[in-house]
Amino acid sequence: MRKYLFLLLLVSAVSANAQTFDEADLIGTWTTTGLAYAPYKITNIESITLGDGWYESEKAYKKSCWSGFFKNLTRVNYNNGEEETRTYEKEQINDFFISNNNKLHIVQESMTLHFIIEELTATTLKVKTYDGQSYSFTKDNSGSGVQSVSMTRSIDDSTYNLNGQKVENITADGIYIQNGQKKILKR
Repeated sequence: MRKYLFLLLLVSAVSANAQTFDEADLIGTWTTTGLAYAPYKITNIESITLGDGWYESEKAYKKSCWSGFFKNLTRVNYNNGEEETRTYEKEQINDFFISNNNKLHIVQESMTLHFIIEELTATTLKVKTYDGQSYSFTKDNSGSGVQSVSMTRSIDDSTYNLNGQKVENITADGIYIQNGQKKILKR
């Protein structure tokens, strides 16, 4: 009986520590410097922009998916048996998704990139390939959300009761609020 209880606790602890990620956490533009990726002879990707969108397939129907594009993707192509290095300014991503065990798949028309997500925060994406090469991407959040809030508070010497009503003349004992501070009046 103890063995089964120990095994159950061990499985629970392992599954509680397993971190899962969501595609929505990947939305935005992720930048890297000098991505050297061996499969598909990719030698550089300036950035990857991921989002929620539509794309048209060759069967002329629109499909809802997670989509995006590669910016300045450099790849070695084979043209009539000779290597040719070419940079694509904007290369469409048809879909991306996260499968079991945090595996990120980026689907493009002629290739699918496969990564294992090691870390994903609001500004950092760390992935590795199945053969163990690690890459880091950073996300610029400066264009999204509120950067700073400044608030000026006017000085109000008015007195309010606990119902939030302004009290001109205090006639009864009780608790009142003045300048954001609680005041207790006992006569």
